[in-house]
Amino acid sequence: MPYQRRAAEILAEWRTAERELEATALNTPNAEHLHARMAKLRDAYQLEVSLAVRAHAPVPPPIPG
Repeated sequence: MPYQRRAAEILAEWRTAERELEATALNTPNAEHLHARMAKLRDAYQLEVSLAVRAHAPVPPPIPG
């Protein structure tokens, strides 16, 4: 379950960034930073899914949004 554990950690970070983004004014440097952070987290999550598939391990659920 290492893939699911890491995916859960990434998802928790993503949800934190999502909450921060909701509290941030649009079109600000901080909003751009949060969007970039969320994109990196989404990529990291997809990597965990790919690694789980390759290892024939249980696959984490899809990331929301």
